[in-house]
Order: sequence, then C-alpha cells, then structure tokens
Amino acid sequence: MSNTSNFNGDKYLFSGWHWSFGWLRRPEVDNHNGFCYEAANGDLIFTKARMHKRNLFLDCWVDKNTGERYLAISKIPRNHHTAR
Repeated sequence: MSNTSNFNGDKYLFSGWHWSFGWLRRPEVDNHNGFCYEAANGDLIFTKARMHKRNLFLDCWVDKNTGERYLAISKIPRNHHTAR
C-alpha cells in the first residue's frame, strides 16, 4: 500500500485475507445486510460488496492516539478468485 496513513493520521501496518486475522466467512448468516464475516472477537461484520462474497481483504492500522491496532476493509483491489 502506497499510503502510510489514513485520513485520521493512523499508521498503516500490513494487509491480509480475512482468515489470516482469525476472521471466519459465515454464509449461513448472510441476509439483507450483506455477506457476513465473524471477527476473531465474535463481532459480526456485514458487507454488501459482491467481491466480498467469498473472501475479504483487510488492512491493519495503528490508532495514532491510543496505539491500538484495528482492522478495516481494504481499499486495495484484490483478485478474490485466486485466494485460497
């Protein structure tokens, strides 16, 4: 990723597929909110983007104020058909 910070000034660390962060694809929970993923902490995340039907690519950031790491859906286009 060419940018090393986002609009909040947080620092970009690295990117990876959802499973590399302990996230699970939960197709049995898909609904009108979109395709469901379960984060490692048990939170359910929904996305309506068709390209997220099978896989989700995430960016890891560090909050500039707290130093905590967090994940966000990546804006980097990836070929989801070649993942796994």
